[in-house]
This record gives sequence, C-alpha cells and structure tokens, in this order.
Amino acid sequence: MAVAVAFAFLAACGFASGNVLVRVGTQKVPAPTAALLTVLSGVVLVGGLALILNLEDIKSLSLESIGWIVLLGIMGYPMARLLLVSGISMVGASRAVPMSGIQPVIAFTLGVILLDERPNLLIILGTPIIVSGLFLVVMPRRGASSAGQVVQIRRLGYLLALGGAATFATRDVISRHVVSTISDPLVTSGLALAVGGAILTVLLHRQVIRSIRTLPRNYLLICALAGLFQGLAVASLFQALSRAPVTVVSPIYACTPVITLILAHTFLRRMETIDFLVVAGTMLSVVGVILVIFGATG
Repeated sequence: MAVAVAFAFLAACGFASGNVLVRVGTQKVPAPTAALLTVLSGVVLVGGLALILNLEDIKSLSLESIGWIVLLGIMGYPMARLLLVSGISMVGASRAVPMSGIQPVIAFTLGVILLDERPNLLIILGTPIIVSGLFLVVMPRRGASSAGQVVQIRRLGYLLALGGAATFATRDVISRHVVSTISDPLVTSGLALAVGGAILTVLLHRQVIRSIRTLPRNYLLICALAGLFQGLAVASLFQALSRAPVTVVSPIYACTPVITLILAHTFLRRMETIDFLVVAGTMLSVVGVILVIFGATG
C-alpha cells in the first residue's frame, strides 16, 4: 500500500507541474492546440517506455483489453484533458485545478457501487474534507464584477474544469478495474495516451496546423514539456491504481491543487492572483489527504 501512496503523490506532482506549464503556454497557444501537444508528447514518453519495457505484453493484448484501453483513451484525452486545458486557459491554474476536488467524491461513489470497495472510516471522513475546499476556491468574492463577459468566461471556465475532473474520476474507476485485473499499468497508460492522441489529431489537425505556423516556438515547447510531466503522472496514477483501491488513490492524488497552488505562487505571481480563500480552500484539502493516507496505510 505504501508504494501505491508514493505513486499517487508522484502523479499529483506530475499533474500539478503540467498544469502550471499549461497555464504559461496557453498565454499564446490556443487550448485545443495545447491539449494536443500535451497528449502527443506524453505518447512519445510513456508509449515509448511501454514499447521498450513491455513489448511482449503489448503483443499479447486481448480484444477485451484493447476495448478497455480505447475507452480510457477517449475519456481521458479528447474529453477530460481538453476540458481541463480549456478551463485553465480561462480562469487560471490555481482556480481551475481545485475543481479536481470533486474527483474523490465521484471516484468514492463509483468505487463503492461498481467495484464493491469498502473504505474505512478515515477515508470516509477525509474525502468530503478534500472536496469542501472546492467551495472556498470558487465562492464569489466581494468587489468582483457581477456582470459582463468576464464573469461569464469565469463561470464557463469553472464548468469546463469541473467537467474534466468528473470525466477523469470516472476514467480512474474504470482504470482500477483494467490495470488490476486485465492489463499492465504501463501498457495501459501508454496505449490510452496513443489512442487519445490519435483521436485528437484527427479532430484538431487542421486547426492546429493553421495556428502552429504563427505561434511562438518557446510557448509550443512549454506545452510539450507540460505533456511530459502529465504523461509521467498518468503512468504513475495507473501504477497506483494497480496496487490500491480507487477510494484510496483518488483522494491522495487530489492534493494536486495544493502542489499547483505552491507552484503558481512561486512561478505565476504576475499572471494569477491567489487570495485567502484560494489558500484556505486548497490547504483544507491537506487535512483530508492526511486522513486518507492514515486510513490507507494504518
């Protein structure tokens, strides 16, 4: 279980680093182009590792395994990744990423209903504490404009990020079933990224080709670097899910907003304003994560 906890935290660090880089990259790069670049760079890294280390497992995949991997690829990348990147570009990493606080609730519910998991008391207590920080992050601020296009954009950004988080949570529950009983975690993560990259390429290639010619190369490279971090995070997450129930893994890597907040405060001071409610809401999730860890390893 301790190894699963370590992989879950590694996944949180990878997702947080990637999210902050996405925020920087999407200053100049449209969200669809950024999403495609992040997925393709992840394919090169994780897919390459899967080919080198687990080629025999790839060759022996059953039709059932391939079907599950295709489903994971569709949910994780044309859907969830694009939604999250769009949300980050609209409201910023420090506000969009805490929407992932909803993931443990969805994962918790689906894990109990579909996978017959039975979390202990500490996990049951810790999960809603993590999520409660979400409301502090998104609650209206005094002095904020209550009308106009900016408010509408912020609302849409929150909704997109929330939709991405919900889709990721559902994917995690399916992933737990796949990587624990059907397919190797590295193979599953690499091929799911490849499926998502192929679908995004088909959907977005014309738009990306038109825009990429005029975009600054350094911002394109930042988006590609974000994909490397997120690719490693996906691989780590699937390793964690192969070793522990989703009701344990999902709340732990839900500390992604905490790490994102620290990185955003360090590197994005000129781009994002981080107020007391954002800090309080994010740090509240630490308490929940600690409870879940004690519940998982106790």
